[in-house]
Parts: sequence; C-alpha cells; structure tokens
Amino acid sequence: MSFSPRFAVALLALPLSVYAADTASWTNWTDLNHGTLTQNGSTINVGYSGSAFALDHGSYFYDVPTSFTSADITNTPGTNGTLEMAGGGSTVQTFTFSQAVIDPVIALYSLGQPGLAVHLVFDTSNFSITSSTANGHWGGGSITQSGNTITGIEGNGLLQFKGSFTSISFATPDYEYHYGGTVGAPLAAVPEPEAAGMALAGLMVVGTLLRRRRQA
Repeated sequence: MSFSPRFAVALLALPLSVYAADTASWTNWTDLNHGTLTQNGSTINVGYSGSAFALDHGSYFYDVPTSFTSADITNTPGTNGTLEMAGGGSTVQTFTFSQAVIDPVIALYSLGQPGLAVHLVFDTSNFSITSSTANGHWGGGSITQSGNTITGIEGNGLLQFKGSFTSISFATPDYEYHYGGTVGAPLAAVPEPEAAGMALAGLMVVGTLLRRRRQA
C-alpha cells in the first residue's frame, strides 16, 4: 500500500472548527426583535434587543461584497434584513439564539462617521475581523480590532466569532446616529471538541497505515 506523508500533513492542518459549506445562513428578520437562521439542518430563533430603530430588507447595504465576505463566508446578507442602529449612552445591543450557534458572524456597515471614530465593545474577545478590505455603499473604509473592541470611521466589515454562543452582546458608548448590521452563522459547522476528535481519528488512521507499510 502506498502512502503519502502529505496526507498526514493535511490531517494535522485540520481547523478546530470544520465547515461543510462556505456559505452563511444570515438571519431572516421578520421584525426588529425576531428572526431565524439555519445551522446543521436546525432552524434557530434569533432575538434582538437594543437600539435598533428600523429594519431594512434592501440589499444595497452590502453592494460591495468584498467588505462583507471572506474565504469561509462567501455570501452577503442580501435581502434577509438589516437592523439599523444608533449609538451612545448605556444601551446594550444583544443577539440571542434559541440554541447554541457555532462560530457566528456579524456583518457591520457604516460604523462611525467621517472624522469621528465609534467603538463597539463586545462581551467577548473571542472573535476576529475576517474581512474589511473595501468600501461600503456610502464609501468609508475598514474597521479595526483591539481586544473586545471594534473601531470604525465610517467602517465596514465582517466579524467571525469562534466557539458556541447562545448570545452576543455589545455596547456603543459613542454617539452614532446610524450604523447597522446583522448576525448569521455557517450553514454547517462542527463544534471544536468534535473537530478535534475528527483530527485525532485521522491521526490514528495515519498511524495504522504507517505500521502496515513498515510491516509490508
């Protein structure tokens, strides 16, 4: 039996979260406080509480797709609905899920104003900016991250959270009369412990193949 060591390298390179598809299920909002998304074949209820003042089902917010997509998430929210929000004061924005969502994503547009930085302070730092390389519908630019804080000056981008979440909260302490976004998740994803188990099983297969090759 022939065996390529490159196969072993590929197994070792498995990410801790494994996606079965490079698309997201973006929340389909029915009103400002309720929507649904799908992951691993299950319909998950999504709730929102906070400073959103309007719901818009237009896709024009995301007409520069490179600001809101990445290698893992290749589709924008489109017409599923966007929450238009305001900032300032002590109001906390919270997305809640009826069951744990694996590696959720948030698309943000128009965070901040020209010459005025606005910050979002999340309740976790377990996320990263996976796309923020181009302008959005109103121009603008990128967002930046420092720990659990996102900063934008008319910024646009995509956040990828890592792990399982039943809620995500953030505050907007700076005054902001209009920014917005939505939340979604990979259509199919394997939780980290299961992904690690898959990698371990793969390594066991590699070990068995190597032993058989030596004995041949």
